[in-house]
Amino acid sequence: MPKHTELFSVQSNALSSIVKVYNKTEESLAEDVLSLKKWMNDQHHLPEILDDKSVQNFLILNKCNIEKAKAKIDMYYTFRSQVPDMVKNINPRCSIMKEVATLVYLVFLPKMTKDMYRVFVAKCRTKDKLDQIDLYDALKMAANLQEIRLKEDIMFGDVIIFDLEGTSVRFLSKLTPTFLMTFITLYKKVYSLPLKGVYLINSVPYVETILTIVKALVTPKLFGRIHVCKDANILKEHFPLEMLPKDYGGTEKSIEELHELYPLKYQEYQDRFDLLDKLRVNESLRPARLADGNDEFLGYHGNFKKLEID
Repeated sequence: MPKHTELFSVQSNALSSIVKVYNKTEESLAEDVLSLKKWMNDQHHLPEILDDKSVQNFLILNKCNIEKAKAKIDMYYTFRSQVPDMVKNINPRCSIMKEVATLVYLVFLPKMTKDMYRVFVAKCRTKDKLDQIDLYDALKMAANLQEIRLKEDIMFGDVIIFDLEGTSVRFLSKLTPTFLMTFITLYKKVYSLPLKGVYLINSVPYVETILTIVKALVTPKLFGRIHVCKDANILKEHFPLEMLPKDYGGTEKSIEELHELYPLKYQEYQDRFDLLDKLRVNESLRPARLADGNDEFLGYHGNFKKLEID
């Protein structure tokens, strides 16, 4: 199906500027893409050879380091086999995913920041249905969004805005150490997404308890990138108005308007999501152990919901 719904606006000089950070050119990046695709062809345990755009993003996500990109591409497929809970009922056409879309907003802002980062906004749609929200299902929905980004965006770094308006202590208590570790692990280990900033807006007192847990799970450098604000005014200090949705005093489409674009985009990629339901690695054909800590992460009997945190 032709792609008509544009979710991501990418600056014309974004790719050349980003690869320059890693002492690359667009030409040398293209050569590395071909090299990685040849490597994938030789990895008989992998179920497919990724498209050029996705491979390009895996390279950028891993600072154009080919060996690290190999490990993350391997992980991209392997976690589907080794962590079945995270891919059960994940297809956007699944009734559970459609229900999640009625409960939460998970949207990327169309415009990049001046540093070419992408801003992601997460917010509950209605406080009357907080108890119905399964955060693991919301995490699956976010993973589906990353699949689209692999095909259409340039994934250089992310900024996350968690809008806590309308939430309750009971709802925030769902942010257990196990769930938070699951979120961090998926973000870093599977997608390698560089997290450049986190904004907790319209904050509530219970957030301090959550931050205590988060501090124990992330590096001091990453924890220092977390900003807490009792309202949304901090966003105007850090982002231009043309980037921000109307909800926060900007001139971009409202969160609701952006949210309504995603079902159309999912339809455009429905064949891909149907294929992902079937793609699994064949461990009997794996030529060597996983690299870059993948074995330790998955443990070959991984189950995110059973991760234990000291």
